Amino acid sequence: MGALAICLPAHADGNGGGSRLVAGGILTGEAMLIPLYSPPIFAPDAPPELSDIYLSTQVALTSDNTGAPAVVLAQTIPVQAAPVAQTTSAPATTQAAPAKPASGGEPIMNSDYWLNYFWDIPRFFTAPLRFDTTDWIKTGAFLAAVGGAYMADERLKKFFHDHRSSTSDGLAGLGYRLGDSKTHIFGAVGGYAAGYGLAAVNNGNDYHIRETSLLVMQSFLFSELLAEGAKKAAGRARPSETDDHSKWRSGGQSFFSGHTVNAFSTASVISEQYDSIWVAPVAYGLAGLVAWSRLNDNAHWTSDVVVGAGVGYAIGKLVTHFSPFRENPNMSVSPMGLPGGGGMVLGFRY
Repeated sequence: MGALAICLPAHADGNGGGSRLVAGGILTGEAMLIPLYSPPIFAPDAPPELSDIYLSTQVALTSDNTGAPAVVLAQTIPVQAAPVAQTTSAPATTQAAPAKPASGGEPIMNSDYWLNYFWDIPRFFTAPLRFDTTDWIKTGAFLAAVGGAYMADERLKKFFHDHRSSTSDGLAGLGYRLGDSKTHIFGAVGGYAAGYGLAAVNNGNDYHIRETSLLVMQSFLFSELLAEGAKKAAGRARPSETDDHSKWRSGGQSFFSGHTVNAFSTASVISEQYDSIWVAPVAYGLAGLVAWSRLNDNAHWTSDVVVGAGVGYAIGKLVTHFSPFRENPNMSVSPMGLPGGGGMVLGFRY
């Protein structure tokens, strides 16, 4: 990840030696500015106070949060020189303004959110075209897990059958309800309604829970669409219907687990929306309970559950990545303080 900053200071050093960018900042890293070319432009007939107008170009070396170096182009604007007081002052700092809702208004009225119901479908299927090395490693690990689960399907069916008990059935009942479609629908609708109460407590400035609820609903509907389509296309028999895990296109509804894909897509969205240290373990822990319940109840083969978990995780990541409620993390505007002047830094991460 690199960084690009265009710095527009409004101050000259006034000594005829060209421009010096005294202070600056890039929100994603530290900057060290190196003047490359700063010739003063003199006008012979101009009064002395206008004789130091110039245009200069500078290059800055920066590093982002990972420590990777990047070259940054910084270009000043033509300015009029002014005497600089010989005092030492720290670069000006600016406190961030109170956060505004990323949605820019009532989240449910955001047209880009509704358009994503259409656009996220092709985005999902074309995602491999945008994969980087890390994405391919994750995909390889997922496919390996699916292959391993498929080869062990029949043995794992026997394992879960042998360890089934009234206690496990009671716990699996909870998992079943957590993964049920009605739970996700009512949870998203209830979360959106609850957001009004939290917004009132926070003077109407907290839209986050409403935005999250809409993303949960979107990921749930996308998950349901894919799961139902896969079940009809694959027709895999459930383990409760046969001991042969390779019985496909038989009118069955086993591949892949709808409860599991629902649970993991919701967990993925919530984990992306909230960065508290406990959120992801709790969200994915509950999703894991849903996945286990399908095996305990002999409703799905293990490979059905693994595929459902992976697809749900990917859907949640995609929905939040393209969320219209997210502020653009790749662009920043920052004020810049200079002795006797000031300016701004427009930064891009790439």
